[in-house]
Formats: sequence, C-alpha cells, structure tokens
Amino acid sequence: NCLDRHLDTRGDQTAILFEGNEPSDDKKYTYKQLHEEVCKFANILKKNGVKKGDRVTFYLPMIPELAIGILACTRIGAVHSVVFGGFSAEALRDRVLDCDSQVVISCDGTFRGAKAVPQKSNADKAIAECPNVTLHLVVKRVGDKIQVDWNDKIDKWYEEELKTVDAACPAEEMDAEDPLF
Repeated sequence: NCLDRHLDTRGDQTAILFEGNEPSDDKKYTYKQLHEEVCKFANILKKNGVKKGDRVTFYLPMIPELAIGILACTRIGAVHSVVFGGFSAEALRDRVLDCDSQVVISCDGTFRGAKAVPQKSNADKAIAECPNVTLHLVVKRVGDKIQVDWNDKIDKWYEEELKTVDAACPAEEMDAEDPLF
C-alpha cells in the first residue's frame, strides 16, 4: 500500500526528500527508486535469516535508511521497533531484550552540528547483553570521522550487503491483525 500501488501512476514522483545536517547532504527518491531500495533492504534481511514475525530494532538517526528499513520489514512481515538514536546503550538494550529482537540496525555515527558522534559503540554495548541478536547491520553515515570496533560474528555493513542482493522482493501476505511495530 505504501509503494507498489503508486508505481504505475506516481513512479517518477518524489516519495522521499532528505536533507541532512548540511545542505549538500541530500537525497531524493522517487517511488520507483524507493521501491527498489526497499526490496533490496528486504532481501538483505531475508538473506540473513529474517522472516515473517521476527523482530528488527532500528537505532538510527533520521536518515533515508530508517524509512527504507521500516518499509522493508513491512514488506517481509517482520516486526520493527524504532529506538531513538539519542538513547543510551542501556535504554537500547532494554528495548531489544523486551521485544526479543534478533536484528539491530544502527550506523557508525551521526552528526550533531559539525561534530561526528559515535552511534555503533552504544549499539555494541547494548548488543553485548542481548544474546538473541544474530545480526548487527551498520549503515555508513560519518565514514572515516569515527573509528568503529567490529564483531565479525554479527556485524555487517549495509552498503556491502546491498551489493549481494537484487531488487525483486514480493510482499509477504499479511492478515489485518498481524503485528507491524
């Protein structure tokens, strides 16, 4: 309902217009482009074992990947939880444990003004106390402005995973009472 039904009539119209911290940090997605990105994100999740009913926790700033990821979860029937990116590691941990999330999606860092602020390190602290998390998908946001620790067992770069999937992902059939978030 959010994307597919608009592809024929509004496919080339803007669906998301993002402006980041700096005016030069902007992206525009048409409905067709957004549909493609959502399907790819959904396929990343499926490739990593996420299926209908599984829980996925987002710990991201207001970047396009947040909306894309939420729509990807919806597409495959996964239940999403959004945790405010400014919350502490303990607050994230409690929410991940409470919903028994198997996946956490965060980013390397975020911007507050011109300053790059670590975000993955908070997610790492939370995940260390969440034994059921099997995937930590990390979006590159601040690049080389922050060094991140890496856990080869569960950490994967979102951008690297994008290269391994295609853009075709049929929507999961859902009942009206199935949970969304």
